[in-house]
Amino acid sequence: MSARGTARRHISAWLGCSLLATAGLTACGPTNGSAGGVKEIRVGLVFPTSGSMAALGSDQEKGVQMMLDWANAHGGAGGAKIKVFTADSQSDPGVGATAAQRLIDNDQVQLLIGSYSSGIAQAILPVAQRNRVVMWEVGAVSPTVNKASSPGFFRTVGSSTTYAAADLDFLKTYLASKLGKPANQVRIAIAHEDGAFGSSVGDELVSQAKAQGLNVVATEAYPETSSDMTPVVLRLKAANPDVLFITPLVASTNLFWQAARTQDFNVKAVIGSAGFSSSAFLNKFGAKGIEGAYDVEAPAVANMKADNLDTSARTVLEQLRDQFAQQQGHPCAVHCGDGLGGAYILVKDVLPRAVASGSVTMDSIDKAAALTNMPYGSTPQGFGAKFGPNGDNTLARSYIMQWQGGKLKVVYPQTLAVADPIFPMPTWSQR
Repeated sequence: MSARGTARRHISAWLGCSLLATAGLTACGPTNGSAGGVKEIRVGLVFPTSGSMAALGSDQEKGVQMMLDWANAHGGAGGAKIKVFTADSQSDPGVGATAAQRLIDNDQVQLLIGSYSSGIAQAILPVAQRNRVVMWEVGAVSPTVNKASSPGFFRTVGSSTTYAAADLDFLKTYLASKLGKPANQVRIAIAHEDGAFGSSVGDELVSQAKAQGLNVVATEAYPETSSDMTPVVLRLKAANPDVLFITPLVASTNLFWQAARTQDFNVKAVIGSAGFSSSAFLNKFGAKGIEGAYDVEAPAVANMKADNLDTSARTVLEQLRDQFAQQQGHPCAVHCGDGLGGAYILVKDVLPRAVASGSVTMDSIDKAAALTNMPYGSTPQGFGAKFGPNGDNTLARSYIMQWQGGKLKVVYPQTLAVADPIFPMPTWSQR
């Protein structure tokens, strides 16, 4: 039986141990400071901090590092200090897999945290599983990362399913009425890069739209390595959509926006992802140049309502997002938030239970994570945490953001929104 299956069989006994540990008792086994207790947890970070994905990968890594530092400054995880080792995947899956193996061999890490990209995550996971090291994923969204639902994998953010669900919910509850059309008459175009990330979101959008009887008038897949997005833009323009959902990475975001401007391709609402939340997008085109562009992902924590978060999550979020902005020179938006939120669940909830068990291994982390049940509002990203059989966070959600006045603001749903959406988007002649 898998470690995750074993955890579910023994959940009652483990919960009792957890409650005793929380109360400061040690009847369930050694804790840090006792004979044989866990004094140190060795964690390896594998993110793309150079190459084409570095702009967002670096933000995600920095968010994780800040949260681990915060945990150490507040007594560690369950009393055990966290020792961090880093490696650069160089935006390449093969390099990422090699870097992960090196962290395991040379630095004896017990846990890997990564990895921003679905393609890179897919390459790292077999390395982690072969060595019985947990992979804690804070960024990759494709369901293909852990297609076999193997133990030792946990994803703290939403998946392509939550991206598509948020897009279509926003269309039905907000955009359709603004367009003055029934939702099933709104003309939808879908475009995406053809890697694991873009394809998973694009395919999920098509599937959910079809199931809901919505009107998809165009779909376009393109290589992220494209040097010119003009042909894609011209085909999309010919389809005359009311709404465009596009899933690019950083490079194709800028190419698409440039081609759309050159070809005067105007859409009432363009909802992007990934590259659309990057400070590189803002720097390339300026605040006026991207005004009104939407983004769907986990929330941009620098510009979301934190009033509904519990005290612990709100306090650490406010402290670390301000610290990030001071150190990095740009706001802690989506990917920094992914790092903060994903690492918070680990150090606040999961690792303390593993430490209380007397060892930090794939099995003990698997058992500890099986008990995670953090309600909405208890993490820095606003959603909760509860891991399903495949390691996905079943309480993770995706939200709609919009560039307004040079800031990426959460505009939907209202529980986290700090501004109302601007509709329609400005036309190119108005920018």
